[in-house]
Amino acid sequence: MAELITTARPYAEAAFSFATENKQLAEWSETLNNLALIAEDIQMKKFISNPSHSDTDKVSIFESVMGSKLSDSVKNLLVALADNGRLNALPDVAKLFDQLKATSEKRIKATITSARKPTAEQKSKLSAALNTKFDAEVDIDFVVDESLISGIRIKVGDWVVENTAVTQLQKLGAAIAY
Repeated sequence: MAELITTARPYAEAAFSFATENKQLAEWSETLNNLALIAEDIQMKKFISNPSHSDTDKVSIFESVMGSKLSDSVKNLLVALADNGRLNALPDVAKLFDQLKATSEKRIKATITSARKPTAEQKSKLSAALNTKFDAEVDIDFVVDESLISGIRIKVGDWVVENTAVTQLQKLGAAIAY
């Protein structure tokens, strides 16, 4: 997974740069997400990974499914991905593109996982703190995971803060082992 994201990053950044310059962020986002759905189909994954199919055939499938919704510039991206054997990275390209778009619009997604459901006051404080830290509007998904025993894990993109009982116990176990 991490390798595909690394592979997808330059394509997502190039697409984002082009879409920004041409004021087409929403269109590119929608198209890339549709292409990602196509690429995630089980039959399409098999087709893409089959070396007996030419790059042209692979791109043609995407073109036929997307029809007139596929601009020449997006087709060029598909051709570049196909030429480099990276069509399987399309879902990650779409995900990274949307992250870049959200950041440019000062919107960020966060996941806060805790052992118990946070109170309204706790949610409000966490939201305010994250909005200030990232200087953006942070959209938070609150998740309850009782296996954490106690504590909290906050994840915003690659940034993670974790202070849970499980983590503390793992650190203690590692310290005792040495």
